[in-house]
Amino acid sequence: MRVLNEAAAGGLTPIIGHAYPLAEAATAHADIEARRFTGKILLLP
Repeated sequence: MRVLNEAAAGGLTPIIGHAYPLAEAATAHADIEARRFTGKILLLP
């Protein structure tokens, strides 16, 4: 519950490992499987 409250208050900052255009979703998936980045992988329009 404490984590949810902290997130709602804007107190958490996610770590973005890498961002890919949606057209490169297959590459993003391969990088996730290979654990090439720490943090979240984003797919952008």
